[in-house]
Amino acid sequence: MSRDELIEGIIMLLIIIGFWPVVFLGWFPDAYKYGYYGISGALVFLIFIRRLARVRAGLKYSRKMRDLQEEAQSGGRPMPFLPRDESKGEDK
Repeated sequence: MSRDELIEGIIMLLIIIGFWPVVFLGWFPDAYKYGYYGISGALVFLIFIRRLARVRAGLKYSRKMRDLQEEAQSGGRPMPFLPRDESKGEDK
């Protein structure tokens, strides 16, 4: 788990803990409600955008690796890593 994911997880836990006075105590003043809902909504949206960017970067990397493998298998250039062939009896 990266540092950014850890921070996002802590923020999400703090948002959930912040809803406890509303749920368990019935404490629901307007200043708390509007301020907390605005801040927590903005933070959740920010976390969503950051995670979406990480997913897109991962997909871009996967596409690049897939394209390199297809190119190597079609004879374009050698693969950077070839798994050891167990059927030839090497390294025994």
